[in-house]
Amino acid sequence: MPFWKKYLNPKFYLVLLIIVFSVALSAIVSLSKSVEDQSLLELKSLTPAFDIVSHEVLKPLFIAETVARASSLKSHMNDEVIDSKKMIALLNELSKEFEMNFFVASETSLTQYFSDGSTLPLNSETVEWYFRAKQSSLNIVAGLGNREDIHIYFDIKIHNEQGEFLGFIGVSKRLNRIISSFENIKNTYDYDFIFVDDNDDIVLSSDKSLLADGKRIKNLQQLPWFQAFTPKQRSGQQSNDNILVDVEGNDFLVTKVELKALNWKLFLVNSLQVRQSETIKLFLIQTVNFMFVLLLGLLIARIGIPYIQAEFASKYQIDPLTQLPNRAHLEWRFKQFKKDKQSLGAIIVDIDHFKMINDTYGHAVGDLILCEFAELLKSQLREVDVIARWGGEEFVILLPSTEFHTAYEVAERARVVISNHNFTVGDKKLSMSASFGVAFRARAYKLVDIVTHADHALYLAKREGRNTVRTTNDLKSNAPLKVSNVRVT
Repeated sequence: MPFWKKYLNPKFYLVLLIIVFSVALSAIVSLSKSVEDQSLLELKSLTPAFDIVSHEVLKPLFIAETVARASSLKSHMNDEVIDSKKMIALLNELSKEFEMNFFVASETSLTQYFSDGSTLPLNSETVEWYFRAKQSSLNIVAGLGNREDIHIYFDIKIHNEQGEFLGFIGVSKRLNRIISSFENIKNTYDYDFIFVDDNDDIVLSSDKSLLADGKRIKNLQQLPWFQAFTPKQRSGQQSNDNILVDVEGNDFLVTKVELKALNWKLFLVNSLQVRQSETIKLFLIQTVNFMFVLLLGLLIARIGIPYIQAEFASKYQIDPLTQLPNRAHLEWRFKQFKKDKQSLGAIIVDIDHFKMINDTYGHAVGDLILCEFAELLKSQLREVDVIARWGGEEFVILLPSTEFHTAYEVAERARVVISNHNFTVGDKKLSMSASFGVAFRARAYKLVDIVTHADHALYLAKREGRNTVRTTNDLKSNAPLKVSNVRVT
């Protein structure tokens, strides 16, 4: 037989089914867990990110808008001649009140006034931002400036009641202060935060290599993950709130958030390499756990089910008169012998002339004799043997792992014991006998088959005068089997 055929049995298929089921269930749970973790991580990371955006970016912007609407400031900027001292004093008061750096860029005097008392002439060569922002259709302009110490600026256009352009009022914050806040989030959630303006210039980022250094400003188009976008995704024609991209074998999940108040975009970039490793690790751990639980369940079932079956058999598969097992119990035990591939001897026993006992002494006496008869038979058997009441005055005995001659010897020994025994009925002693039919199977497949063969041998014993043992071999030769050294107890 080929070596692989020995594995093609129910146990092999059961183990294979457990492995497949465990892997499939683990994959489903891991995928669900991965999606859940990713959603929670996005939620957790976006919340502090928006807190920082609100505190470090939007708050200065809102303050600048509030100040821009103040009539006193418009009055100073609308003067034909700007009073530098008054303008600087007003900006200084605002700076102390809100703890920010304020400035005014006046169209009238073409001068920029700062809350620290300094001024700067506005000309297209040294203050290029002013003339670019002035031509912009946007009322709020944000950008980077001051190459020596990079600041982020928020500029609000100011107009008088006639709609004439008066200049800008704005606030500025040092970039390093904002970046330190984003670094904390990056270390916690392993995300990079990238803010870009309407020109796709990178304004803020948790990745220091992307920040302006006073010499150049990086653009979104230069980033590898953005280059991996499709043309429609880059142009915004296709929704790209969440995009999975591959960059040189590494997966990145990119989430885009619109900051409409500034006309900026926020990108959250997450490298999935670490997350994928964690997911695979989670998958393997869960697979092992599921297999362990299933195998443990099978082990418990293997131990517990036979115990429950035995308990059930002992309570509900018992003949109420003789207290011997009934046919159902015998069938269950036979299946166990068959499963263990044991050879099996079967004996069927019938009490001779039992009807005459019932007719002469009554059924009550007959019941007492049946019980005593059952005890006699049981006393001749091993613990592993099984005896059951088959019906009426018939009994069936199963002898596992027993050779043919041994089964015959057991039957003959029992026959001698019964024929020598005095059954007590009140003050009377009754002698009785029984007939035995013996069958043997090296490999039994059905209980009914082996019992039927034993029953044929029993019929032969009755036909030949009763109180004798006959076997299936006798059916072939029609001669009794001779056995020496039959022990009588």
